[in-house]
Amino acid sequence: MEMKEIYSCENYKVLNVTLSVGEKMPLHEATSNAFLICKKGKGRITFSDKVVDISLGDTLLIKANDQHKMEILQDFCSNIILDSDAKINFLKPQPKTVDMSVY
Repeated sequence: MEMKEIYSCENYKVLNVTLSVGEKMPLHEATSNAFLICKKGKGRITFSDKVVDISLGDTLLIKANDQHKMEILQDFCSNIILDSDAKINFLKPQPKTVDMSVY
């Protein structure tokens, strides 16, 4: 995965993101709304309540703090527009808990 800032100004910034087929972008969230524009390829974005396939020419608005992950189905390139001070936070998987009250 390559993620590079290609433009920024006072109000917003634009990231260029490229991934190869078979790669996965782990669970993450952005601190602002993110507007994704697919420039190449195909990917599958999994949210807690839905799965969205995205391909060349598609756009998608991802709300701030909406956790999601992505699987790349064809070599993929997109631009992502975020607030100028936004951050993308990659989240560690939460450990599974065991209900010990049943033992």
